[in-house]
Amino acid sequence: MRSRLIRPLLAIEFLIAVEVCLTFWSEVGGQYDLDLMFWPWKFGLTLAAAGLITAITAELVRGERSRRMVIYSAMLLAVVVTAGIVTYYYYMNEPADDNGDAPASQTTRLQLPSSRRLPG
Repeated sequence: MRSRLIRPLLAIEFLIAVEVCLTFWSEVGGQYDLDLMFWPWKFGLTLAAAGLITAITAELVRGERSRRMVIYSAMLLAVVVTAGIVTYYYYMNEPADDNGDAPASQTTRLQLPSSRRLPG
């Protein structure tokens, strides 16, 4: 493959990787928890994962097995684990449901009929 085509193809792969990372994260972690998450977490971890995926591909295109590819793979694993921890944190600290569908508490009183009341 020509070397002048590699950079545009890697840029396209980066954009696709961003979309795939966000879609995968919302499917696995849950869209509700992802919606509750502070936006820099989503932004940073998604860009880091997409960048590392692109870097691994660039190393594979070079054709030589290098130490950098192993380091990039380990960093990608660390980013995925961090995303899982952050998602779990937001899952455990999501706000309580305040929907009005819950039944109201009822108080039951036992009343004797008027003819059976005790005098007094």
